[in-house]
Amino acid sequence: MRRSDSFATKRNLVEILRFTLFSRHVVFDGEGDKLRNKRIENHITVSVVIDMECGNTKN
Repeated sequence: MRRSDSFATKRNLVEILRFTLFSRHVVFDGEGDKLRNKRIENHITVSVVIDMECGNTKN
């Protein structure tokens, strides 16, 4: 089913869960003169969200 996007909608992201996973991993940053600045992180923050659309959804 294809929906027309010709009407005004409002999108809301609703966070339903957030937790921290402790795991050692390598992160590459693209900041500064060097394109591969490498650093070690000890955690990952995970956020679970749902994308809610509100508006006129009549066909």
